[in-house]
Amino acid sequence: MAINAPNAATECLYSTVRNISPAEKYFGFLGHHGKRLACGEQISVWGDLQHWLTRFTPNERARRSLEAALAGANPVLALVKTPAVHLFDETTNETKILTLNNGSFAAADPCWGEYSSSSSLNCD
Repeated sequence: MAINAPNAATECLYSTVRNISPAEKYFGFLGHHGKRLACGEQISVWGDLQHWLTRFTPNERARRSLEAALAGANPVLALVKTPAVHLFDETTNETKILTLNNGSFAAADPCWGEYSSSSSLNCD
């Protein structure tokens, strides 16, 4: 599970979480061996965090810990974003992602570049 910041060309493929507690906190379910985050610190992980927890921690302990950190009596973690929703428009033959800006939803080119199935392919 990548804990590094994503580059601009793949940023829409990551999940980001932030420590919202007033102090440094250890999150045992982040990364392979847990991750300590300072107050306000955030990390990005490849893919969907919920999928990763399901795949690599089948005993449900990590899922329950994530839920408690997000929505317990005293939340200490915020889910800032998950990977972008990719949608294909059959009329325009283009793939776009759903974005949010100033409270309004819009479609944008994916972070990895624009795509149209009408583009010429070089399949030799």
